[in-house]
Amino acid sequence: MPWMNLVVRERVRSIFKDADVQADSKSVRIEVPKAKLLEFLSYLRQKEGYKHFIDFTCVDFPEHPHRFQGVYILYNPEENERVIVKTWAEGGTLPSLEKLWPCAKWAEREAYDMFGVVFEGHENLRRMFMWEGYPYFPLRKDFPLEGIPEVELPSLTEVLEGRTEPPSHDYEIMHTKVATLEDLERTEKARLKKKAQLVLNWGPLHPGTHGTIWFLFDLDGEKVVQSDVILGQLHRGMEKIAENLYYFQFLPYTDRMDYISAICNELSYVTAVEKLLNVEVPEKARYIRTMFAELQRINSHLLWLGTGALDLGALTVFLYAFREREKIMDIIEGNAGFRLTTAFLRIGGVHYDLAEGTLDVIKAFIKDFPSRLKEYHQLLTRNRIWLRRTKDVGVISKEDVFNYGLTGPVARGSGVPYDIRKAEPYAAYDEVEFDVPVGEVGDVYDRYLVRMEEMVQSLRIIEQCVAKLEKLPKSAPYINKDHPAVMPPKEDVFMALEDMVKSFRIVVHGESAPPGELYSSGENPRGELGFYIYSKGGSRPYRLRIRSGALYNLSIFPKLIEGGTIADAIALLGSIDPVVGETDR
Repeated sequence: MPWMNLVVRERVRSIFKDADVQADSKSVRIEVPKAKLLEFLSYLRQKEGYKHFIDFTCVDFPEHPHRFQGVYILYNPEENERVIVKTWAEGGTLPSLEKLWPCAKWAEREAYDMFGVVFEGHENLRRMFMWEGYPYFPLRKDFPLEGIPEVELPSLTEVLEGRTEPPSHDYEIMHTKVATLEDLERTEKARLKKKAQLVLNWGPLHPGTHGTIWFLFDLDGEKVVQSDVILGQLHRGMEKIAENLYYFQFLPYTDRMDYISAICNELSYVTAVEKLLNVEVPEKARYIRTMFAELQRINSHLLWLGTGALDLGALTVFLYAFREREKIMDIIEGNAGFRLTTAFLRIGGVHYDLAEGTLDVIKAFIKDFPSRLKEYHQLLTRNRIWLRRTKDVGVISKEDVFNYGLTGPVARGSGVPYDIRKAEPYAAYDEVEFDVPVGEVGDVYDRYLVRMEEMVQSLRIIEQCVAKLEKLPKSAPYINKDHPAVMPPKEDVFMALEDMVKSFRIVVHGESAPPGELYSSGENPRGELGFYIYSKGGSRPYRLRIRSGALYNLSIFPKLIEGGTIADAIALLGSIDPVVGETDR
């Protein structure tokens, strides 16, 4: 994606004399003093059109006097340009941006939770993933990867019989802190100050939440007066893990974020790393990636359709959608070897060439699927119960899209044609034809129609990829093994000494990345999945930030459900379609 152009950069320099503007082929970064941050960001939003909030995070530099640096990523939808704004958290504090962009509340809470940075003017600065009272900040550099073992966790034998010699277990007795019931009660009370008759807990283990999310509703009868969301049940510290792994080692972890669209996760990640390492991807690999990413998109939308319809009482659609989903899972398994967490892609290409007969099976799917889509439409699109449950429910305006950092079908359902595949083409998306469907009203029904049409467009892309791959010779390379940072295919490692030595070197020492920073993203079924990488050189990222589309899409839920009913909450959450592994990371 283009970054802030030279004309705007020069204008910024002339207006803000103390702004440090840096630009290279990977990004444009502007560093401003903390005292000027709000003024500068207001200027970018109001005068230069950078009104779409993409992400905010922090980077910990323990040796720096101010230690924490805030990193803001903004997007100009008119010019299709991004910019990174940076400032130092002097005294461990930064001004809150919630009056400029309401979704900044969640991003700031995450930074407070993980780094301990305090945001001046934040309306309710509370933990985001950890529980209230947790004394540490896990993404600080001085927090160990394994945590701080300070609580005894004896085995059941020791509880019943006492300590034994030798020990009755093969793990350490001392463990990190675990939340108690009192901690969870304190967390709940900190999130919502009761105003109405009844506080209702929805989740964290309820089928309708589509994962371990904990919703709080303050109810006046059936009406929701206020709501909040408690995340963290699946928080696994993936950003911390990434800082301690080589770039290639982190790829399987991306599968376990949005586990419904593993290949799309991998594609977003390897695209970012390839930009950092300057890796060119062979043509065959680009088309294989694109084809499987679109199969994965249909796969994900089918799960959304089936479960969302089931939430509203339509059992038949659930069974029908899983019928087609099974066919896609078989195609993925036949090539990757795994159905869910595939680890199919590699930096520089894909792990395997296409399995024998893959294109024939995909062509059969392409031929069959349109009739199946027609069945779904016949069951739902004009069904009066479906219309009553989805029309004019959870209406999101275009301004809400920019204020809450919404992306994916949630943004496009409100008429904003923001699609990374068009805005910043990657893989082979700039070589295939497809349309970006958008809605008009921005309600649950529009988001339904957008996803249904997206499956049609994915079919178009897959068909073009199949036609291209059929023309390419079988011997065409599927991975760029000539690049020094790319691991050669396993069959080459077994047959050639040079490839074996190269593979050994990368496995033992990792890739050699240049210093620099970048932000790169891909179009996941749930929205923009981005990776901000800050590299000091070497084989590990100094900071790897994962921009979750599901997290930002979910951030508008409390606003949308105010004044609605619990029944609306079911339909609304299904239309947002979050996956908790990605929101929590």
